[in-house]
Amino acid sequence: MSKLRRLIQIAITASVLTILPAMPAWARTAITSVSFRVNTDLKVGETLPDMSIGNTGDSNYVYTTSSKYDIVDVAWSTSTNKRMGIGDTPKLKVYLEPVDDYYFRSSYSSSRVSVNGADYVTSSTSGGRLVVTVQARAVKGQFDYPADAYWGSSLGQARWTAPDDKTASSGAYDVYLYRGGTIVKKLENYRGTSVNLYPYMTKRGTYIFRVRTVPSNTTEAEYGKKSEWTVSDELYIESDEVSDGTGQNLEEGMTNSGGITSVGWQQQNGTWYFRYPDGSYQRNGWLKVDGRWYLFDADGKMLKGWQQVNNIWYYLSPNEGGPEGAMQVGWLKEGNVWYYLNPNEGGPEGAMCTNSWIQIDGKTYFVNASGVMAEGWNEVGGQWYYFYPGSGEKAVSTVINGFTVDAQGVWNKDSMTAKQ
Repeated sequence: MSKLRRLIQIAITASVLTILPAMPAWARTAITSVSFRVNTDLKVGETLPDMSIGNTGDSNYVYTTSSKYDIVDVAWSTSTNKRMGIGDTPKLKVYLEPVDDYYFRSSYSSSRVSVNGADYVTSSTSGGRLVVTVQARAVKGQFDYPADAYWGSSLGQARWTAPDDKTASSGAYDVYLYRGGTIVKKLENYRGTSVNLYPYMTKRGTYIFRVRTVPSNTTEAEYGKKSEWTVSDELYIESDEVSDGTGQNLEEGMTNSGGITSVGWQQQNGTWYFRYPDGSYQRNGWLKVDGRWYLFDADGKMLKGWQQVNNIWYYLSPNEGGPEGAMQVGWLKEGNVWYYLNPNEGGPEGAMCTNSWIQIDGKTYFVNASGVMAEGWNEVGGQWYYFYPGSGEKAVSTVINGFTVDAQGVWNKDSMTAKQ
């Protein structure tokens, strides 16, 4: 009986095995975490280098010791044509491929990806591969020194040339004025490539100035070193040429702890300047304050009246409740003539219009090559038109002192001489 029972059990087991699907001979294993090393030696002013796979002895490589996956490709996400500047952090994509019986999960959190020598950004899977994007460590280096330092045409005007390599230039400088071997004046973190040092030349003697490139912000200060000094030629000041010190308070407004107490609009001897909280002044360009545009020269002086910038004329005139120098738009009367300054319709805002037809509230005007509004009879594009004196409005479909102008405002001489 027991033998029969064993035979029945064997038969039942065999039938069950024939019904169940065949099990695989092996099972794949998920990769739970990823780690690799990125080594970069990025140079200021140079483009991004080719990256090697594996620790081959190169300066720039990606390497892993894992037996579960291989690094199969490396590519920069940041443009390889871009020259590296101090503080730049280019991005790199690392492509991983599983080996043997392993596979990558559909996603990995930052805690599951360990990157040595770079910062993890993101990861994704594609075609069985894992693509990890990392950010290389910030580029370190020394700022380049100004290419030249020299005295300008006006007495005491210090000028210098920005470094040839723009990627190693911050646009900020230390400027030290010396008389003999004594420091007379220090300007630190100064923005611009010229400054008037004459107010500090109050004694007879031989002067020079030194200038160097320095970090302009905290990021640059962390990764960039100040440049070497560039030294100017000597400038000798005679007794009858010395300054009376006027203009020195342009750099005042500092507290004992180095903070700035006087910011915004600053007026000195009738001239306006604009100071930032970091102690620097607006120089060499436009600045928008309270919705109005102002223009400043290389010395930080706010300009007034007619000023030409990039071959375009602007008018900077008084404005109510602020410094006299706000850029004007619309109609402007100066003397006995009118000009039209573009209110930002199809061109630079505030630019003086020239050789242009102007449409305002259904009326037509014309300004000539000098920007002056046309009045009386004027030839435009080979046609004659009449513009009412005083208003400048173009006359249309009317008779002016016996001369007929049509609906376009054109006077046709032939229509008067043609005999019927």
